[in-house]
Amino acid sequence: MNSVFLSPARHALLGSAIAIAASATTSADPVGSIDDFFQPGGVTATVENYPTLETSRQLLIAQGRAAVNDIAHNRKLTPTDDQPVVRMNRDTYYSFAVVDVSAGASITIPSLPDGKYVSVQPVTMDHRIQPMSYGSGTFELATHFGTHLYLVIRLDNTLSESEANAIQDGMAITAGSAEPFTAEPVDRDSFDSVELSLRQQLPEVVAKYGANMVYGMFTAPTDDSRGMFNVEKYTVGAAVGWGGAQLTDNVYESSPNYPAEGCYSATFEDPDNGAFWSFTIYDENGFMFDDVAHMSSDIATANDDGTYTVNMGCGASAPNNLPISNETGVFNFIVRHYIPSDRVKFDGYRLMPLVQKVD
Repeated sequence: MNSVFLSPARHALLGSAIAIAASATTSADPVGSIDDFFQPGGVTATVENYPTLETSRQLLIAQGRAAVNDIAHNRKLTPTDDQPVVRMNRDTYYSFAVVDVSAGASITIPSLPDGKYVSVQPVTMDHRIQPMSYGSGTFELATHFGTHLYLVIRLDNTLSESEANAIQDGMAITAGSAEPFTAEPVDRDSFDSVELSLRQQLPEVVAKYGANMVYGMFTAPTDDSRGMFNVEKYTVGAAVGWGGAQLTDNVYESSPNYPAEGCYSATFEDPDNGAFWSFTIYDENGFMFDDVAHMSSDIATANDDGTYTVNMGCGASAPNNLPISNETGVFNFIVRHYIPSDRVKFDGYRLMPLVQKVD
């Protein structure tokens, strides 16, 4: 059995501090449904407790789709009319689960065709991101904080829907307890205000940290990533990319906003990632607006010299072209590196700076 993560309670210092911040005085009983999460007089959201509150919200949403210890599967690639969080993508088929790990738990992933990608990513109740597990097998689940984990399962998008759905149906969770997740209700006005303020900080974070923007954004206090933890990135990351992966698993490049007119282009050497790279286009609010505004190394056409050119807003005749026109009048994009190469992780190789306005 492969171990995703096992940790004693003494590693929960940050989680305990966040729990204290999240438990502002409220007389309301804990709720087990997303319909009851926002209530007058609920916990007041702050910058400090926002990651925990947003994770509680996501846990309740997922629990509404599938009971605790069951798995909710997206049978198709993420559609533009159903995006529960910002900056989703069509890189993989997604499955989600809420798991009660208080008495031990594990997840089993069935066999896949050779060369196909699958990963299991646990997210703790205080939005600390454990490293992914890959491939087929049974993986133990545990947490440094609380009683439940949120699982994000990603499955290769080059599989047909029927192939992907059959693999999804073979996934199974075993757990020693099946208590539903509950959370204290939250004040909606303060939550929305804090979330907006954190999202508005993204351009500043991008400008401040550049290629290192995501270093320390998605970490766990129980593995080597803990030394990278950055509280500013942690709080902003929960608002702009909830559930993002650790550096060892994914590297993200987030662009500023550009006017959604004209033609933009980038030509680059293949990063040679362990899995693949992708571009996804978003509107000003961080949502996909077109099912084809996505490109990955699995489907992109390479140039004769082995480099790649990705075009944005350059017309249907341009190779690897992505639409950018949308109702907000601006666009931004994220480059994702799945199982990033050492060149990406350690040498700072980035694709976003290579994007140039052509006309």
